[in-house]
Amino acid sequence: MPNLDWKGKDNFRISNTNKSQPVYPFHIKELIRYPLIDNIGIHNEMIKKKMEEYQKKEVSSKEWVNCLIQGDNKDIMYSLLQIYSKKIKLIYIDPPFATGGNFEAKMFIGEEDSFEVRKAYSDSWSGGIDAYIDFLYERLILMKELLAEDGSIYVHLDWHISHYIKIIMDEIFGKENFKNEIIWAYPAASARTRKFFIRSFDTILFYTKSNDYTFNDDPNIYMEYSDRVKFALKTDDNGTYYHRGGSHNGKKLSQKVYISNKGIFPRDVWTDLPYIRANTPEYQAFSTQKPERLLKRIILASSNKNDIVADFFCGTGTTLVVAEKLGRRWIGSDIGKHAINICRKRILDVWNSNDLINWEHKYQEIPKPFRVLRINNNQQDNDIDIRFITESVQDKSKNSLFQNVKFDVKIYKDKNNVLIDLIDYSIPNVNLIKEKIKNKIKSFSDWIDSWTIDFNHRKDYFISTWISYRTLKNRRLNLTSIFHTYSKQGNYCIAVKVNDILGNEIIQEYEINIE
Repeated sequence: MPNLDWKGKDNFRISNTNKSQPVYPFHIKELIRYPLIDNIGIHNEMIKKKMEEYQKKEVSSKEWVNCLIQGDNKDIMYSLLQIYSKKIKLIYIDPPFATGGNFEAKMFIGEEDSFEVRKAYSDSWSGGIDAYIDFLYERLILMKELLAEDGSIYVHLDWHISHYIKIIMDEIFGKENFKNEIIWAYPAASARTRKFFIRSFDTILFYTKSNDYTFNDDPNIYMEYSDRVKFALKTDDNGTYYHRGGSHNGKKLSQKVYISNKGIFPRDVWTDLPYIRANTPEYQAFSTQKPERLLKRIILASSNKNDIVADFFCGTGTTLVVAEKLGRRWIGSDIGKHAINICRKRILDVWNSNDLINWEHKYQEIPKPFRVLRINNNQQDNDIDIRFITESVQDKSKNSLFQNVKFDVKIYKDKNNVLIDLIDYSIPNVNLIKEKIKNKIKSFSDWIDSWTIDFNHRKDYFISTWISYRTLKNRRLNLTSIFHTYSKQGNYCIAVKVNDILGNEIIQEYEINIE
């Protein structure tokens, strides 16, 4: 079988997957277990009641908790191997495509539609195509180790690189385990060129770990009938049917054919899944976001309920949200702090998104518990876009510029009930932030993207009890928490966490005595 060779390829890497790489520990930054979400408001009593009921549930040490992890996915996967080797049923990844460009996301400010464009991620490779292939090759090897024997992997690419990656996936997974080259065709967003045919599709490579793999004939993955067939469908007392024509001895015949499904089993060219536009409910202002209905088809086809689904380039969290809504367990990771924050809020807001089985309705369910983790590999925990800082500031010093961010709260106590107001927020060296950002800040709260309270902080990690956050569709941020009721007397530590629009995350602690 032909193999692909490139500068830096290590022929022994496949057999030495985890022998030399250090295994880094995970730091749990936050446990989100049915917090009271302020954004639900007073108009959705059903969701509020569910939250209150879920909060009373006993916590079991055996309870699965979904994982959202920030860090380099190579380090993350090495560390996950210790527990999850051969346990993940489905991996979907949408990695960079080696385009040579930078991709952007919108950073919204305050309650209006004001925003600034920030870098989402860079797709430029200093070592050229060799560096990109080497990057993805070693990660695909790790994914194979994590994949269950009956598992599947889908790798989402485009014309830039898919032909190279097909060859290395044949090498890693075996060409006998190649199942499909799926074409996701969509209308071209910009069709100005007249120098070549307009590019308007992505490629998804579908491989399995072995010949014994999960693949479901689920009616919910079916493609719609063509307009011609839909026009011909009729209904009688026995159901929906169409007429099948034919002839015998020169006579035309017509036969009723009844159908039980609302479409056809999917072909390998998907033209029925629209890409994300700014006016769609799931839009996250991220330039390479993929639609939920694309992941719905993949997850329903290649996994079952309670299976583990993973996405190690999770971006805006589409895979994780779809896995959540379809009853799968999930693991997601991204190197960008901004992406992790988008995922965190999107998962919390899943109750307010479309139901995947009945798209015209809301999902209306609370997200299951999940942890936000960071891998401890000594990398800087800072994601401030250099474009937001004045040119006089050198890139090497930006990580220390905003370390002393502060906020002020007022704590109100009525017997065993406690309420918290967020009353101020200050950023040091604010003069080093560009004027175009500062001019859009009308109030201290405009700096804030979300704030969260742990009313009984136990020092080891943050447990979210109450949270208020901004979304693209709801820019309001409540600066006053609920009243939290303590059931016992004693001394308590309250931790308040604020995430701002620049990427800072600040936690302050307060002692309180309940008499």
